[in-house]
Amino acid sequence: MPEYEPITRVRVIARIKDLDGSLADPTQLVFTIKEPDGNETSLTWGIDDDIVQDSEGEFHIDWDADQAGLHRYRWQANGAVQVAFGGAFNIKEPDF
Repeated sequence: MPEYEPITRVRVIARIKDLDGSLADPTQLVFTIKEPDGNETSLTWGIDDDIVQDSEGEFHIDWDADQAGLHRYRWQANGAVQVAFGGAFNIKEPDF
């Protein structure tokens, strides 16, 4: 699991593939993140500008992680492509 220093902007990447393994755009893409304090935020591609499409089937979000601890995230693609996957990263406690 990746670990970062406090007050880091973390890039979270999504590569959406269809059943044939080819990169493909979903009809809807939702990014949800749960921060260490339990706060959960969901953002939707096409509605929230924070989700950026880099090319067909490739997306990213730059998340400003200002809380120390474990951050868990999930991407959910719906419609033309149905897939869900997630991950986590840790923000270290400040050394000072």
